[in-house]
This record gives sequence, C-alpha cells and structure tokens, in this order.
Amino acid sequence: MLRSPPWFDLPMACLGALVSGSLVGWINIDYGFLPALTAALKQAAYAFVATGLIIQLCRWLNRRPVSRVLATGMAIILPLLLTMVLLYLLHSLKGTPEPLPSIIPGTVLTLIGLVLVSWRTATVTPAADP
Repeated sequence: MLRSPPWFDLPMACLGALVSGSLVGWINIDYGFLPALTAALKQAAYAFVATGLIIQLCRWLNRRPVSRVLATGMAIILPLLLTMVLLYLLHSLKGTPEPLPSIIPGTVLTLIGLVLVSWRTATVTPAADP
C-alpha cells in the first residue's frame, strides 16, 4: 500500500480529486463528453494537490500544543481562508466571469471536510490543556 509523505494526505487527496472531478464532469456534460472530461481532469488534478496539502495542514494545526478550542479553530479557519484565496485567484486568472459565486461550492465542501477532519483529529489526539 502507498504511504503518504508527512506533508501530504494521499487518501484524502484521491477522495477530493474523485468527488471534485466527478462534480465538474457532471456539471459540464451538456457541453459534450470531451469538454466535460477535460474540465473534470483539470479539476481532479487541482483538487488532488490542494486537498492533499490542505488536509495535512489542517491536521498539523490541530495537533499544535495549544488549547483544543484554539487548535481546532485554527485548523478550520486558516486552511479554509487559504482555500478561498486559492480558488478565487484560480478563477480570476482563468477569466471566470463571476469568480466569487464560483468559489462557493468549493468553499462549502472544504468547510465540511475541514470540520470532519478536525473533529476526527481532535478525538484521536490528546489535548494540550483542558
């Protein structure tokens, strides 16, 4: 079985690429199979890299030796802000007509993922202080 390096979460990266790429492919299928496949593969590649790095950042922040509330808050808010900035920059540089509404689905999915990962990490990592 492949092992993730300490700075990258391979299983979550694969899940993020599969979910995100599938959604983009499904949304774009009305434009034809090849354009939808192209969009899905581009999205999957971006999601693979971003998810693997950002989820690991979330876990790292959640394990910091500070109070559980502060660690969990940082583990959700900082990676979420990073995701929003990256999504906005990507959509702006790509020429998306309305970049702000375009980042809402990715931001919502990221928030859900970060909350779940933070909760899971917090339950298996001992608290620094009560």
